[in-house]
Amino acid sequence: MFKSTVWRMIRFFARQLADAKRYLIAVMVMLVGTAAIQYAIPRITQSVIDQVIPKKEVGTLALSVGALLVLTAVTGLLSAGSNYLLARVSQSAVARLRNTLFGHALNQDFAFFETSKTGDLMVVLTSDVNALQGLLSPNALGLFGSILTAVVVLVIMLIQNPVLTGLIVLTFPILFIVNLFFSRLIHGAWRRVRQSTGTMNNQIQESLASILLIKSMATEDQTAATFAKVNEDNRKNQLAATTYFAEFSPVIDFVDYLGTALIIGVGAYQVMGNSFTVGGIVAYLSYLTILQAPVRSLTNLIDRFQQAVVSYERIENLLAQAPQVVDVPDPQPLPTFHEAVQFDHVDFHYGNGLPVIQDVSFDLPKGETVALVGSSGAGKTTITKLLDRFYDVTAGQITFDGIDIRQVRARDLRRQIGVVTQDVLLLDTSIRDNIAYGLGTVTDDAVWAAAEAANIADFVRSLPDGLNTRVGERGVRLSGGQKQRIAIARIFLQDAPIVVLDEATAALDNETERFIQTSFDRLMTNRTSLVIAHRLSTIQHASEILVVEDGKIVERGTHQELLYKNGRYAQLYALQFK
Repeated sequence: MFKSTVWRMIRFFARQLADAKRYLIAVMVMLVGTAAIQYAIPRITQSVIDQVIPKKEVGTLALSVGALLVLTAVTGLLSAGSNYLLARVSQSAVARLRNTLFGHALNQDFAFFETSKTGDLMVVLTSDVNALQGLLSPNALGLFGSILTAVVVLVIMLIQNPVLTGLIVLTFPILFIVNLFFSRLIHGAWRRVRQSTGTMNNQIQESLASILLIKSMATEDQTAATFAKVNEDNRKNQLAATTYFAEFSPVIDFVDYLGTALIIGVGAYQVMGNSFTVGGIVAYLSYLTILQAPVRSLTNLIDRFQQAVVSYERIENLLAQAPQVVDVPDPQPLPTFHEAVQFDHVDFHYGNGLPVIQDVSFDLPKGETVALVGSSGAGKTTITKLLDRFYDVTAGQITFDGIDIRQVRARDLRRQIGVVTQDVLLLDTSIRDNIAYGLGTVTDDAVWAAAEAANIADFVRSLPDGLNTRVGERGVRLSGGQKQRIAIARIFLQDAPIVVLDEATAALDNETERFIQTSFDRLMTNRTSLVIAHRLSTIQHASEILVVEDGKIVERGTHQELLYKNGRYAQLYALQFK
């Protein structure tokens, strides 16, 4: 499993870097030049020790020192150039990856976000991408240059002194075994770190989103204790991963110094036998540094590599998610709504197969208001989500002026439906931007007209910054009624022919509800409305009222007709007006 993941990750990186071939070719040329210079510098040093010093050739010494300085400067330039190009390539690849992941997440259907934890998604889109970025960094990609240099040097070393080089090469299997042993330990440790980090982020996100509940129930200590536990689990996992790496590094250092000891010991013995030179020992020590450079880089990279493999698995899981609600290959155009929406024997269930909506049929004619009432969990909100095509029906069909909504673009459908819910969603930006959200370039006059229609204009004018006033995260600086009226202004500006009101006043007090109901009445004028009613007094004038229980329509009719039947609607009405 681990090996297959690694190969998939390598192929993934290859695809990410495919568009940068010319930069990578230039980098390879620079790396080859660097390899040649790194070979030449020890050779010059060896020549100075073995020939120039014994012969006291001052002129040659000056030339040799000058050559060393020039070669060192050229190496610096080549290194800077290759690092710049690698940084450019890696940053572009990571930016594309972030765009791909974020776009892929946004294109998932509504069911995906209902079952996914925000904290887990945040880890994938931030920490996991950063982990992959570590492998695409100039230092990591520069490892290939170190390996290239090491291969060239190793061949030359074998030609010059096969015995000594052979002894050094014997240390490589030890390095491989040590790497393999610790890599598996570190891989498992970082997988646990990622899981515990996701759990911790979910705890943070849930707690901050529920701060009002925490404060009102005085559960700060309990919440802090719960967080402390998951934070402690994360600390232990982090410490375990760090411990493995801390143990790994000195073992690698010992094997590296074993190579140094072999060169000094065997090389000195060969010098004593006149089969090697002091300059050769010095050169070989330099060559050994070059050989060990990729090993040391790999040692420093192994921890990052294990994190990246775990992160790549999570990124793969996200990329493997496919939305169930998708547009057909050749969608039909959707004209402006002009006739009726029809639910025709609609059934719906989630993946578990348990029925949520069963054999629901009704018409929503243009200009009329249809209300949905019933117990909590009866399926009313699901009906509205099916209309918006957040889910696809599992049987029957929903038609929009006779066109099955599955045959049109979901975007075209949703632009003709304005939705106001009990939980108003506002962005932490200005009132203007919240009213005009998703509508492109909109004039201030149009925004003010929508605000007037929603009965929020006077309040906005009373603010020092007017339309530029920031509403705070989730509109925290506004009251529930003010947030609702901004949401209503947004629908006025959208000018959608169909309006869905999903218990939009359920969380408001009676006085605020009466005030906002005026805005709703104005919004519903000359529009087609599907209303989920919390207070039955607000839908007495609906064209048709549908009573939904257990996913089925059990009663239908006007307010007076349903009261006359003395059935479930009459029971609900009586409970509210006792």
